[in-house]
Amino acid sequence: MAGCGKQPQQVNKNQLIAEGNVINVKVSSLPEQYNYSFRGEDAKAIIDYLTNLSLESQFEEDPDVYAGMTWVISLEYDNGDVLNVYHFGNTFIRSEKGSWYKMNYDEASHFNTLLDELSE
Repeated sequence: MAGCGKQPQQVNKNQLIAEGNVINVKVSSLPEQYNYSFRGEDAKAIIDYLTNLSLESQFEEDPDVYAGMTWVISLEYDNGDVLNVYHFGNTFIRSEKGSWYKMNYDEASHFNTLLDELSE
């Protein structure tokens, strides 16, 4: 079978998100239209989640043929830059300027739980 024996690689933080001080994290969903906004420790929890994902850069699936909910995670930096990260169907993730990565499903599905915890 193709792809057997490949281990997920830990992708460098700067391959998914830009270096810098994130001051605000906005999370919205498509198509459901959930909207959240986080600062301080809550924003740090989102950044920690993103930077600790086990991601695979080589996979056979084509993210463009999948359907599902997408979380749009907008990171606002203290210099005014905004970077959007697309967390798609608990399977794929990419920044607006980067390539798709395949996520570990168990790790990716924790994002919904994290949002529930932070929004209480």
